[in-house]
Amino acid sequence: MTEQDVIMTEKKEYRYAVCVSSHQGSVRTDNEDNFVVNNVIREQDQPEANLRGDGIPQPLICAVFDGMGGEMNGGMASQICAEQSKAVYGALLGGTAAIDDTVRSFVVNSNNAVVRMLENSLAKRGGSTFVMVVLADGMVYPYSLGDSRLYHCDGANLRQITNDHTLAMKKYYANIYTLDEARESSDSHKLTSFLGVDFDEEGLSPESYRPFELLPGEKLLLCSDGLYDMCSEDEILALLREPSATVSLDLAEKAIENGGHDNVTCLVIERQS
Repeated sequence: MTEQDVIMTEKKEYRYAVCVSSHQGSVRTDNEDNFVVNNVIREQDQPEANLRGDGIPQPLICAVFDGMGGEMNGGMASQICAEQSKAVYGALLGGTAAIDDTVRSFVVNSNNAVVRMLENSLAKRGGSTFVMVVLADGMVYPYSLGDSRLYHCDGANLRQITNDHTLAMKKYYANIYTLDEARESSDSHKLTSFLGVDFDEEGLSPESYRPFELLPGEKLLLCSDGLYDMCSEDEILALLREPSATVSLDLAEKAIENGGHDNVTCLVIERQS
């Protein structure tokens, strides 16, 4: 019998800095956006919110929600979805739940809860977009419905990860619009999918994207359309490249400076180790 050497390797621990800012903008009287960082959300009685945390371990679940359907229904829809998203963190905290299955369950439960809210309020329409990332083992698992976006910044470049679920992009994929025409079209704000669209509760699924590694110093930006409608990608990249502890606020303030026509929510994640 020969002695077998056993090499014990310590599991790598990943840490992240997260900052998030949400503002009603210069025109709107209410903020229909919301967000989640693990189990922390914006409460409805706080029209503005600025939060930051450093050294946050995985699993890390972050999301941005943009409500629609009027000031009351839109705010309620995004609030409902933010509350529902806390269950993703709870399910993954033990490390045994499958990420895709957990996010799909969140989408179904959120959609159904929004539908019931709209039925109770006798509203004809309403809902919320969402963009979510789950960070585990140094990898980013992205999901979305609607036109809230995820960007990846490697320090030199800004890359949009998510697709916009809009009529304009549907026409682009059908070769009716060019990409520039799609971006400039009024159809760019006509959503084709969101939380609350499945009024018959037949089962709604998020769009999932290829997981990728987030390297130390790289950043993720989750945002509502109140940011990218007001700011160019060059402006966004320039602010993300700055070593600012308040980068989410810097982005929101730039959107407001450029007009602030909508609510704006920016959530920035940076891998620290």
